[in-house]
Amino acid sequence: MVNVIIGILVVVAVIYFAVVMYQHHLLKIAEGIEGRVKRLNDLNLQNEINKVKDIGLTGDSLSSVNSAQADFNNVTNNLIPTIKQNVEAVKSDSKGVNFVKTRDECSEAEQSVNTAEDDVKVIRQFLAKMNQLNSEHKKAITDLEARYKDLRKKLLTKNASFGPAIDALENQLSTIEGTFDDFSSLSKNGDHEKADKILGDLNKSTDQLELDVKKIPHIFATNNVEFKNQIEEISSTHAKMNASGYEFADDEFDVSLEELRSAVSDNLKNIAHLDLKLVEDSDNEIETKIDRLYDLMEKQLVAKKKVDKNFKITGEYIQHAKKQNQILISELDRLSHNYSLEHGEIDNANALGKQIDEIEDTYKKDRDAINNKEAIYTHILGHITSSDSQLNEIEKKQRLINDSVADFKDEEQKAHQVLDDLDLELHGIQRKIDELNLPGISQDYVDYFGIVADEIKDLNRTMDKVKISMDDVQKQLSVIKSDRDTLEGKTDDLIDSSSLAEQVMQYANRYRNSNPEISSALSKAKHLFDDEYKYPESLETIATAIDKANPGSYKRIENAYYKNKQDSQNQK
Repeated sequence: MVNVIIGILVVVAVIYFAVVMYQHHLLKIAEGIEGRVKRLNDLNLQNEINKVKDIGLTGDSLSSVNSAQADFNNVTNNLIPTIKQNVEAVKSDSKGVNFVKTRDECSEAEQSVNTAEDDVKVIRQFLAKMNQLNSEHKKAITDLEARYKDLRKKLLTKNASFGPAIDALENQLSTIEGTFDDFSSLSKNGDHEKADKILGDLNKSTDQLELDVKKIPHIFATNNVEFKNQIEEISSTHAKMNASGYEFADDEFDVSLEELRSAVSDNLKNIAHLDLKLVEDSDNEIETKIDRLYDLMEKQLVAKKKVDKNFKITGEYIQHAKKQNQILISELDRLSHNYSLEHGEIDNANALGKQIDEIEDTYKKDRDAINNKEAIYTHILGHITSSDSQLNEIEKKQRLINDSVADFKDEEQKAHQVLDDLDLELHGIQRKIDELNLPGISQDYVDYFGIVADEIKDLNRTMDKVKISMDDVQKQLSVIKSDRDTLEGKTDDLIDSSSLAEQVMQYANRYRNSNPEISSALSKAKHLFDDEYKYPESLETIATAIDKANPGSYKRIENAYYKNKQDSQNQK
């Protein structure tokens, strides 16, 4: 039982503590609301409203400030008293136990103060806007009056620089000034909201007019003075150049100049209408076309200077090349009676002559065009450049042809000398063989010797012809020299093998009676030597036998032989 009573007391104590804490919480909220109401009263918002009213507002602005006054009256006369009542009720009821009522009264007071604060915030923002517009409009009126005064002064003092645009500019300024009068009137009468709607467009119109006034003098001068002067200068210069003998390829100067005059005329009309974007785009096109016409004339003038300087030189170069080609063809014709020209020398020289004639034909046409004052100098300069390049190549080809036949006579003489030397060498080989007093010569050697001898005879016959092919002569000489070298090798082999065979057989005689193998080899070697003329085989047979009987003996004989041979050659 005691425990139950204690439990009940604890629950009662907890509930009591919660009630006290909640009452304290509601009182805190109520005190906070009182503080917020005090801050609203301390703003002295009515003084700010009165100051704005003193501006002397009218129209929409006056309606707006009256609406703000009504909202403020609602705050001071309705919302704040209600809030205060709710706060007092909270303070009173918080001492009781009707928590729901106290909570609702506190919530209602809190919502009311939030509404009051929001209304005051909106009212203050409106008042700030009105004060700002009043200041801005006063400044705008002063600034715009100064700008219009400056514009009017420029249009008056620099009237001529605006050309056909002056009327439109003055009309534009008058229209803007009329709008400004409306703005100024609304602003001075206090209808700042309507005035502000006009001010934005007014500033844009004024900015555009100032920009037009700044740009038009240059644009007008460009079209009315610069372009017109350039067009007339081009027209005059083109006429003078034509009279002086200049021609232009696909000459469209007259058409282009007429198009330019029409474009400038259209630009002046567009300036009068203040369509400056169209004029600026057109100016770029006109400038490009004018520059192109100047460039065409400049190219002709520059080309003429170069033509005047180089035309005669090119003519002389053509005559020089023509003369050289005639000399070359004459020399080739002379050589063709004695030599075969097998590389198309005459055809190539004739082709060069034809090319020179074509170059000369172009040159003559250009010369006639100059004399008849019909010259397109850029074309003629191109012809000169091309002709000089072609003539340089022709000269190189002429030199190559000439060099290829210039040494025919020397080559022929050298070939005769070489042929004589080869003939002497062949006789020298013949003497060497005869001096050996050999029993005979192998048929292979005789045949090869005959081949070389026949080749020399054939070349002699070739050289004795009325018309010589130097290509054929050089080919035959090359073959003969190669075969001569081979024959000399065969001759050396014949001399060495036969001489060594004789010496080794003499050495082997000392072993004939004492060594049957050497005796047999000696008989076989003599047969090969005396009867079959196979001197290398004879040497191999006897050398093998004596080396077997007396190792190293053949090598000693061979070394001694070649040493004596070398000593004899050195003495010569």
